[in-house]
Amino acid sequence: MSISIRVATFEDTQIVAELAIQMWESNTVEELTQEFCEYISKENGTIFLAMVDGCAVGFAQCGLRRDYVEGTDSSPVGYLEGIFVKEEYRKRGLARDMLEACQKWAKEQGCAEFASDCELDNEDSLKFHMKMGFVEANRIICFTKKLKDSVIGRTVTVTVDRPLGSYHPEHKDMYYPINYGYVEGVLAPDGEEQDAYILGVDEAIDKFSGKIIAIVHRNDDVEEKWIVAPEGMTFTKEEIREQIHFQEQYFDSEIVM
Repeated sequence: MSISIRVATFEDTQIVAELAIQMWESNTVEELTQEFCEYISKENGTIFLAMVDGCAVGFAQCGLRRDYVEGTDSSPVGYLEGIFVKEEYRKRGLARDMLEACQKWAKEQGCAEFASDCELDNEDSLKFHMKMGFVEANRIICFTKKLKDSVIGRTVTVTVDRPLGSYHPEHKDMYYPINYGYVEGVLAPDGEEQDAYILGVDEAIDKFSGKIIAIVHRNDDVEEKWIVAPEGMTFTKEEIREQIHFQEQYFDSEIVM
């Protein structure tokens, strides 16, 4: 059996991705391939492959971190971003050999320290790190919170240029079942005045003042639309989606409230 550790090249990135997807399952092979291409094109990162009889059976990704790394007092610090070996090839020293290659690379980049991390409940990774001479520096719990778009809740005045019951000036088959217009003086991401759907008004109008209750983000377009409704009136995402479907059906849209 022939065993070797070598540096991955651009031609290897899909192979690395196919290994990594077994560890980072929330990604796709295509996403990881692109990420690894970008990663190894930079000077502050590299990837090693564990080869058995010419086949890649594991990988280790390492890089340089210049910001503070928990438990260290120097910079840059070599960092093990990920390491994986196919289950049938484990307990043969391949992970150790790849780690040693990573550490050697980090030393060559001027690092005096090497660090890593793992999930709190990953006992196998914890055992590996302790066996490889790492010392636990800290245990932390990280938190995130989504921030709502700041415009939600604002009162705005919408000038209606496509009232309920009208048709699109260019696309004659598009009927407007609700009032639709724009907010004067407010520029949208496309450089035009901000468009708005008006909900909760059952007659054609030419102007309306109400509160922004949601934003429609288009993932496949630079535009976004505001949802404006009378003060105190609320709608669920599903109710909003149903009322704006006549136009948003042509886009990959999501509603933020």
